[in-house]
Amino acid sequence: MHLATILQRPIPDLSRFRQGKVNYRTYPLINGGARNDEPLVAVEEYGIAGQSHYSRPNAATVHPVEGVDTTVYVRRGIAEKLAQINYALQQSAEVAELIGGPVELYVDEGYRSAALQTYLYEEVFPRLIREQHPDWTEQVVLHRRDELIAEPPVVGSPSPHLTGAAVDINLRYQRPDLGYVHGCRVEMGHKSGKVGYASQPDYFEYTMPTSKVEREAQRNRRIFYWVMRGALLGDDTGFVVNPTEWWHWSYGDQLWAQITDAPEAFYTTVVL
Repeated sequence: MHLATILQRPIPDLSRFRQGKVNYRTYPLINGGARNDEPLVAVEEYGIAGQSHYSRPNAATVHPVEGVDTTVYVRRGIAEKLAQINYALQQSAEVAELIGGPVELYVDEGYRSAALQTYLYEEVFPRLIREQHPDWTEQVVLHRRDELIAEPPVVGSPSPHLTGAAVDINLRYQRPDLGYVHGCRVEMGHKSGKVGYASQPDYFEYTMPTSKVEREAQRNRRIFYWVMRGALLGDDTGFVVNPTEWWHWSYGDQLWAQITDAPEAFYTTVVL
């Protein structure tokens, strides 16, 4: 099958993973081992662009969150996987032709502290949902909150970003600056800070695109999905997408383990 055809295949139906996601934090987790001893590394050291989303003005918190470092950190093994994908992506004439220019990975978030996770879960996301859907009951608000942001960590169950094995990531048109550059992201049909169901990776598969922008977003999401899965490498990267967030990918954490039916997760809380 031609690479351009592979990259434009529909994203698989993720509905069963959405239904099962509610229990992923109970999945078996190894608390020791060599993989969990991997250090955090800065993605920029691997030639990957990115800046912590909450270190700058953004649609969710408006102002930067005090104390959030601009540098994106992930586990070394995650950085190595991303670097392989990014190199192939930057060299891909097929992707550049399909999307309309050379592109690269851009990471918005890697490791996230427990304090920031708690703030987002308890304050920021409930506020956003209530503001955007004032007719929703509080039960619906909290249910949607739980689909969009992980509960704060508890003993034996770290939130995904606390493991350093989960990334919020997307595509942007190539730039020489590895930091944040406004206006160069590839269209994915979802605006930052919006809490509607367009955040689901397969949203444009089960709804019919009705505009040029939506058709473009459907194509770009498909390309992004298959790039992250390993289409440019000819091998499975191991990364899985969060079934409720097209931008959230992970490897080795509890959500990854549940989706892949792995015996257990092997990345747990980062020890700083």
